[in-house]
Amino acid sequence: MDAGNQMANESKLSRETERLATLDGYRALDKVPEGAFYRITTLVADIFSAPMAAVSLIDAQREWFKSPVGLTETSADRQVSMCAQAIEDRKPVVMEDASIDPRFAGNPLLSGDSSVRFYAGAPLIAPNGVVLGALWIADTVPRFRITKNQLNQLTSMADIVMSEMELSREIGLRKQAQKNAAIARSNLDLTLALSDIASFRIDLETGLIEWGGAYMKIWGKDAGEMVSEVETAMARVHPEDRESVQEAMSVAIEQNEKYEARFRIVLPSGEIRWVEGYGDYLEANGRPTLTGVNKDITDSVDQQEQLKLHTRELHHRLRNLFATLQSIMTLTKNSATSIDDYIERINNRLRALNRAQQILLDTNFVTGSFAALVRDLCSTYPRVSWSGPDIILAENAMVSISLVLNELATNAAKYGALTTDSGRVKISWTIEEDGEGLDIVKLQWLESGGPQSVPAPVTSGFGSSLIDHSITRNLRGEITRDWEEEGLNCTITFPAPDQEETS
Repeated sequence: MDAGNQMANESKLSRETERLATLDGYRALDKVPEGAFYRITTLVADIFSAPMAAVSLIDAQREWFKSPVGLTETSADRQVSMCAQAIEDRKPVVMEDASIDPRFAGNPLLSGDSSVRFYAGAPLIAPNGVVLGALWIADTVPRFRITKNQLNQLTSMADIVMSEMELSREIGLRKQAQKNAAIARSNLDLTLALSDIASFRIDLETGLIEWGGAYMKIWGKDAGEMVSEVETAMARVHPEDRESVQEAMSVAIEQNEKYEARFRIVLPSGEIRWVEGYGDYLEANGRPTLTGVNKDITDSVDQQEQLKLHTRELHHRLRNLFATLQSIMTLTKNSATSIDDYIERINNRLRALNRAQQILLDTNFVTGSFAALVRDLCSTYPRVSWSGPDIILAENAMVSISLVLNELATNAAKYGALTTDSGRVKISWTIEEDGEGLDIVKLQWLESGGPQSVPAPVTSGFGSSLIDHSITRNLRGEITRDWEEEGLNCTITFPAPDQEETS
C-alpha cells in the first residue's frame, strides 16, 4: 500500500469515527417509535405514492429503521443497505431500476416478494456536516420519471427530519442539564448544610427569599415560614445592625457591587448569633436578584472576644510581674551585703517567681495548684517534706506564697535546720474554720534537727519584710514565728479561696 492510499484510508477512518460519535450524540438509535418521525415518513410515502419509506440511521454495523412504513423489519445489515451509499456520496441517491444498477449487483434486497426496484434517498446531514443516514422511499417496480423538483422535495423533507432530530437532541440535553442542575443544587445544599452555611436568593421585586443549606440552623427552625421575606428577615436582625445590613444591600443593588455584611440576629428564644453574609447582585430571568450565602460565625466572634480578654488579662499580669521584679531587684540591692550575695538572693527570688508562673502556665495562667508549688520547692530542697490537701490558688496568691516559702527555705538553708545534715523541714497545712465560721488555710513551717544555738534575729531584713508584706497585704493573712531550740516554727493563716471561683 502506497503512502497516498494509506493517508486516504486514515482520513476515511477519522471521518467515520466522527460520524459515529455525532450519531451517538443524538441518542436516537433503538428508541421507542416517535410520532413526529412517523408523520414525516407517512407524508413522504403519500406524496410519492411509495409502498415503502423510512428514516434510516446508519451505525457501524447496521441500518436501523427509525420510522418504517411498509416494512416489517426494524434493521438491516449495513453491507446491503442502499442508504449507506448516501454516506459515501453526501448527496441524494436515486436508483430508477436497482436490478440493473451495478452498485447493487447481487444485493439480497433485489430478490423476494418485497424486492426493491426503485429507490430514492436524501441524506440526513448533521450541522457538523457528517451524514447520519437518509430519508428514503422505495417501490417494487422501476420508476423512470422522478423529477428534480420531486428530489428537492425529498431533500427538504430530509432537512425537516434532521431539524426534528436536532430539536429532540436539544430537548434531551436541556432535560439532562436540568437534571444535572437539580443534582448539583442538591449536592450544594448538602455541602452547605454540612458546612453550617445557608444560601439565599432574594427576588428584589417581590422581596421573597429562597433559602438553601443550613438556613434553619442559623436563622431558626421556623425560618422556612417565618423568614421567607426580606421584611421578616430584617425583623430578626439585631436593631443595632439593621441599618448597616440594609445599606450593604442597597450598595450591592444600586452600584452592582459585592454584598458583604456582618451582623447579629436575634432568635425567638432570645439567643443572639453572629452572621457573616456574602453575595452578588444579578438579573435572573430578567428579574433583579440578590444571591449569596450566610455563615454562622458566633463561635469565632466569641473566641475573638475571649482572646481579647485573655490578652488584656495577660498584659495586666505581665505589668504586675514586671513591677514585682523591679521591686524585688531594688529592695534586694539595698539589703545585699555583696555582689555575690545580691546575685544569689536575686536568683532565689526569681526562681520562686518562675516556679509560680510555670505552674500557672501549665494550667490556665489564672489559677494554680498549691500542692504542685510545694512539691516543686521540695525538689530543690530534698530535706523538705510536705502534707496537706490540694488548694487551687489565684495567680496573685500563688506568687505571694511562692515568695514566702522561698524566703523561709533560703533562711533555713543559710541559718536554720537545713544547714546540718540531720536538719529537716516539714510543711503541712489544713483547712479549718475560724471563729466567724469562715474557712481559713492554716500552714505550718516546722524546722527540726538544726543548730542548737541559732537565736531569733534582732532586726528584720528585706526577706522578713517580704514575707510579712506578702502574707498580710496580698494574702490578707497573719504570720507568727516561734524560734524554738531546733529551729523555726512558723504558722501562717489566710482566707481559704472559694474553689468554685478558682476552678
